[in-house]
Amino acid sequence: MGLHAGRVAIVTGAASGIGRATGELLAKGGASVIAQDMDAEALAWTESAEGVLAQVGDVTSAEDNAAMVEAALENFGRLDVLVLNAGVTLPGMIDTLPLESFDHVLNVNLRGSVLGLKAAVPALSESGDAAVVMTASVSGLGGDPGMWGYNVAKGGVVNLVRAAAVDLGHKGIRVNGVCPGPTRTRMTALIETAAPEAFDALRRRVLLQRWAEPEEIAEVIGFLASPAASFVTGVLIPVDGGITASTGQFLPPERS
Repeated sequence: MGLHAGRVAIVTGAASGIGRATGELLAKGGASVIAQDMDAEALAWTESAEGVLAQVGDVTSAEDNAAMVEAALENFGRLDVLVLNAGVTLPGMIDTLPLESFDHVLNVNLRGSVLGLKAAVPALSESGDAAVVMTASVSGLGGDPGMWGYNVAKGGVVNLVRAAAVDLGHKGIRVNGVCPGPTRTRMTALIETAAPEAFDALRRRVLLQRWAEPEEIAEVIGFLASPAASFVTGVLIPVDGGITASTGQFLPPERS
C-alpha cells in the first residue's frame, strides 16, 4: 500500500517536466490519476502508466477544467488531490513585452489555477481529506530581469495559495504550494542549449550548485498531497537548492 493508495488525483501540465513526474509519482504511490495537458502527443506516456488516464484540455478554458473534474468522477468516482501545475513564461522587459504576451502568461499561470480550483472545489469537498498543490516559483517571491510577466503571474499564485487555504479550510480542503528553483524541464531546455552561459549562471546561484530534476520537485508535491501532510495548509515550500536562503549579493562557493 503506497502513500497515495485509494486516492484520486488530477495533475495539470502533465505532459512533461514537473507535471509528468508528479503524475508518475502519485500513480506509483497507489493513486488513480487524470493527467491533463494541451499536448496530446506528449501525453502518450500515460498509455503505459497503470492507473493514469490522459485528458487533453486547456487550463484557460472553464469548460476544459470542468471536463477534467468530470473525467475523474466518471472514471474513478471521487477526487482527493488537485495539482495545478500548468505554466508558461514569455521573457521581455516591462517597457517592451506586448500586453498580449502578458495576458497569456497571466491566463495560463494564474487564471488557469483559479479556474481549476473553482471547478474542483465541489468534488474535493466530498473527499474528507482533500489536498490542492499549486506550482508557483521562486520567481513569484521576487523579481528577475526581463521576467516581470512571469514574476507577476507566479506572485499571484503565491497569494492564491494563501487566500484559498483561508477560504477552503473549513471544507476540509488543504491548499499548499511549491516554489521551484531552476529545474530541468521542457520549458527550460532551451536555456541549456541556446544560452549555456545563462544556464550555468543560474546553477552558480544555487547553493547546491546544480539544477533540480523534475522528480525532486514532485517528491515535495507528493508529500503535500498526501495524508502525511494532514495538518499542513497555506504554506509555500521553496524547492530551490537554497536560492532563497541567500541575499543574492554574493555567489556561493563552487562545489568541490
